[in-house]
Amino acid sequence: MSDYSTIDIEQLKKLPRYNKPASYHLQDDSGNGCAGDAPGYPTYFTRSVYTKHGNNPARGAQMVISYEEWDYIVEDSTDWRDGDALEVRNARLHKLWKPLPLDHERVRLWIADTYRHHKHCYVDVERPEYGRPGTLIFPVPDYKLKTFRDDYRWSEEYRTALRNEIDAYNREEIDRAAAIAIPENHQAVRIIRKFYPEYQPEPELIANPPQQIAQWWETEAHKPTPETCPTTQRWNKTHPINGSWCQWCGWKESA
Repeated sequence: MSDYSTIDIEQLKKLPRYNKPASYHLQDDSGNGCAGDAPGYPTYFTRSVYTKHGNNPARGAQMVISYEEWDYIVEDSTDWRDGDALEVRNARLHKLWKPLPLDHERVRLWIADTYRHHKHCYVDVERPEYGRPGTLIFPVPDYKLKTFRDDYRWSEEYRTALRNEIDAYNREEIDRAAAIAIPENHQAVRIIRKFYPEYQPEPELIANPPQQIAQWWETEAHKPTPETCPTTQRWNKTHPINGSWCQWCGWKESA
């Protein structure tokens, strides 16, 4: 059973209980839109409601959190009456969260994994062509820079001018990116601060993020063993997930 210590059970039990119609069923695994969320965040526990046709019902409960013998409604079709349904749902879920300490083992694994997933990624300034902040990769990858390609028909004067033009463009792009690529703009830092506003950037993780992080920290209180791994997963239910190593419990094949 997943660790519910990060869920405010008292608040959860204040939500309406769901009486599921006999022809409906709940999502077998758990978690909706939760990739990258902090350990134990309520999104890891949500289960969608489906009709006998495999669709979400047009009316009534859309998503629940199951605890003990009851299913509690965390998203309902009537949420649209209160504004943006997604915002209403997210606010409701956030109230259920009991965050682990920032130095907790599970939180530290999540932090490291967030840096891994967003390696070299920074939040770019708002650009007119997008109308929203984009993603900047730093150091600037070669495909973002111009390269001089010679042509025997060109004069030395033209070659020199073109090289200078390309060099100036590349310097401008690199300088612009370097000004944006500060620790506070790192995407991992921005994501972590959504859950822990007091978090301070870690230069070592920016420079050297890990290559692999097992995902058990999402919902488990302790690292599963290879034997218990399938029974603790939110999805897949196999071990090892990736052949030579397990993405859930962290087992690795001996060299």
